[in-house]
Amino acid sequence: MADTTNAKYCANCSCILLQPGEEAGGMPTARVMELLRQNHPPLDAELSAFRTTAEDTRATLDDLDSKIVQTRELLENLLSARQRAQSRLEDTKFLLHPMRSIPNELLTEIFHHCIPKTYRVADPDVIDPHGAPWLLTRVCHRWRELAVNTPQLWTYLLLDFVKHVGFITSRQCTYKVALFLERSRGLPMTVYLGSEESVMDHPVLPVLQVSIPRWRHLTVDLPRSSLQCLSGNSFLTLRTLALGDNDEEGWNVNVDVFRSTSAPVLRILEVCIGGPLEHVALPWSSLTSIVYFRVFDADDLKTLRTSTDLEDLNVNLDVWDIHTTPFPDIVSLPKLCRLTITEGFNGHGRSKEFLSALVVPALSELTLKFSRTSVIHLPTSPGPLGNLTKLDITCNMNSHAENTQHLLNFFTVTHHVESLCISDDAMTVEFVDGLNLDKLTDGSPARLPCLRFLDIGTFASAPCLSDDLDPLFEMLYSRLPTVMVEGGKGREETVDNAFCTAGRAGNGQNALSNETGMELSRLDSEDHRRCLKTIRFPRWLYVQTRREWSKTFLELTSRVDLL
Repeated sequence: MADTTNAKYCANCSCILLQPGEEAGGMPTARVMELLRQNHPPLDAELSAFRTTAEDTRATLDDLDSKIVQTRELLENLLSARQRAQSRLEDTKFLLHPMRSIPNELLTEIFHHCIPKTYRVADPDVIDPHGAPWLLTRVCHRWRELAVNTPQLWTYLLLDFVKHVGFITSRQCTYKVALFLERSRGLPMTVYLGSEESVMDHPVLPVLQVSIPRWRHLTVDLPRSSLQCLSGNSFLTLRTLALGDNDEEGWNVNVDVFRSTSAPVLRILEVCIGGPLEHVALPWSSLTSIVYFRVFDADDLKTLRTSTDLEDLNVNLDVWDIHTTPFPDIVSLPKLCRLTITEGFNGHGRSKEFLSALVVPALSELTLKFSRTSVIHLPTSPGPLGNLTKLDITCNMNSHAENTQHLLNFFTVTHHVESLCISDDAMTVEFVDGLNLDKLTDGSPARLPCLRFLDIGTFASAPCLSDDLDPLFEMLYSRLPTVMVEGGKGREETVDNAFCTAGRAGNGQNALSNETGMELSRLDSEDHRRCLKTIRFPRWLYVQTRREWSKTFLELTSRVDLL
């Protein structure tokens, strides 16, 4: 046996540590390497040492094998214990997940936000299992029970007849629609029906017709010939109807589905179709809102004449050729409060002619939308605009040289407008100066004398004003209700004179307090024209103004509300 008196052992496995330069058994490493490089036998004196080394090495291997087995068992036990601990951690995290503690009321509200309220071609419809509410029933037992027992989730029936052709049978489609309707449990429904082809013989129609008395909001994007499949039913709760189709060949098909007798509470009509409505029977006299009514000819305006209860009207005049179809007699809409007019690329003064043909004593809000290339033509006599209080105009001043003057002339007949929103891609200095009350010539009428709220709109690229905002500030200051107070004695002074003193002191230097010794106080002026209270700036103008006209800007914001 080898001498292990002075041997060193490993603290972990208790094996003998070999010293550098020697093998186990005390044999010199150099001698062993020499013998391994040749076939000569060891010396007799070396044989005994080699035999001892072999015996000791066998014992060491046995000892190491035993320790390896023990170590493997220990490692497997540790790995198994770790796996159990990891499993307990995951189970605990699952049990403590906030989703488990969300009350049913809050979870139901979250479910409501998952339901599509409108339909687009790429969206899942009532047949698609990957869309809500079907998907909510496949997450877990709790979600399924909650979704199935919440009938409000099943009141938005969006059905595209041709989307699933070839994927499911008509029988499967009918079954899913019937199940959907059953889970709505008699609640009022919002329904979308869409198809590019005729659906007159589709087997799901009898199932749908059973629920028609519950339809509150209906959108039909079907060929007009297919609308007749809904005839003979009573739409007892229908309040909103949206009509849309791409069936140009069917524009002359008479549709009498939504008469006043079959839809007694219909009040809101949204028109998305491309053709006239003269062949569509609707309860015009009871409608209170018409959205995107496309005026094709004089007959459409005659249709409007019967809508005496209208309060909100959105019309599109882009398709009406006023040179071939003259305007009809005056159209009286005594209850109309809000009017939106869209005049597209084929403009030619339709807005002016349309407004001139209206008698709308209750009109208070007017929105005008012109294309970027339109020539603006608007009335220059009060007519139906005498009671306007809110005006929203989208136009391009620079598309035609006369646009600015035409709009300024229009402002002279809108005496009671308090709110103005101008969404202009190129505001001109001429336009801003035209609104400056202190630049009025003798005898000229004031433009928008009651203006209290001004929204400068997008103001996206204003080359005439981006480098010099003095005209804009002068216009704003000319409309501010301020009183100059000096030495305890009240003395009124026009605001533009005070602004000129401050503005000429240098870009942003406030000379009002340094040179005049006057204190500005936000008091109502006796001049009723100076009543501007609130201004909304676009972000880029806000940043530029804060940077380059900081003093003047801060003085301005001290006397008006800035949005």
